[in-house]
Amino acid sequence: MTRLVLSLLLVGSVAPLSSAARCLSYEPAVVTLAGEFSVQVLPGPPGYTSMARGDLPETVVILELDEALCVLSKTGTIHNTRSHPRVRQVQLEVSHVDMRKYEGKRIRATGSLFGAHTGHHRTPVVLRVEGIRPDRPASK
Repeated sequence: MTRLVLSLLLVGSVAPLSSAARCLSYEPAVVTLAGEFSVQVLPGPPGYTSMARGDLPETVVILELDEALCVLSKTGTIHNTRSHPRVRQVQLEVSHVDMRKYEGKRIRATGSLFGAHTGHHRTPVVLRVEGIRPDRPASK
């Protein structure tokens, strides 16, 4: 009985580590994500709820990921303290790219992840983009 309990405890303590190995880290780690690029116009300030009620339109760039990913919390930071186990969309923070040329296309975006912390951030995790390139669909 003692061996069985000990075995179960050991298996239980190893399982989270193997799951965490597939997770990404927040900045300053550099990551590359693949998916479909979209440009959306959403309600912005002051209320972030309705353009019909007077909120300004705000252009937001979203990457719909090929696969869900997880992002691990980071201690000692202000904005990166939450883990996210199943991220399917990531907002892209881009300033140096003609966004419309990638709209509706598959891309690979490289940069650093950070946790959303303002009304302008529309997904729980945001990618500060350092580079974007077209991506080919995976061959079947």
